[in-house]
Amino acid sequence: MKETRSKPKSSARSYALWLLGRQSYTAQKLKERLLRRGYDELEASDAISYLLEIGYLDDAAFAANFVANRVLAGHGPRKLRWELKSRGVATDLIDEAVALVPQETLLERAEQLALSRLRGKDPQDPRVISNVYRYLLQRGYNYDLVEEAVQNVLHYLDRDEPNS
Repeated sequence: MKETRSKPKSSARSYALWLLGRQSYTAQKLKERLLRRGYDELEASDAISYLLEIGYLDDAAFAANFVANRVLAGHGPRKLRWELKSRGVATDLIDEAVALVPQETLLERAEQLALSRLRGKDPQDPRVISNVYRYLLQRGYNYDLVEEAVQNVLHYLDRDEPNS
C-alpha cells in the first residue's frame, strides 16, 4: 500500500528549488518527487509550471547534458533513448539530444570499450569476439557500429601483433 505523507510546511516551489539545487531533474521526475513528498497535484503542477517559466527546469537541456555525460561513460544511443524515456523526456527532445553526438564519437568510444574487453584475451577466439559484440550491444550500440568498431580493433591488433 502506498504511504501518503502529511503536507509539508514549505511550499512546493521552494522544495522543488531545493531539489534542483542538489541534482538535475526532468519535469516528470520532479513532479513525481513532489507528489511523493505530500504535495497535491495542483501544487506540484504549479511548481513545475513556475520552474519551466523561469528556466530552472528544462528537459531539453537535461537531455543534452545527460547524453553528453553518458556517451563519455560508454553508453550507446539505444540505451540513452531508453534511459531518457524512462525519465519522462519527450521523444522529440530525446531525438535532438542523441543527434548531437557525432557518429565518430560513438565509434571511437565503442572501439575503446572493445579494446579494453579484448585486453589480455585471444582475439582469434570466436567466444571472446562474441562476448565483445554482446557487451557493446548491451551498452546500447547498434549492430552496424559494433561490427565496425570490433573489426577496426581486430585490424589494429593484427597490425601490432608482429611487433610484440
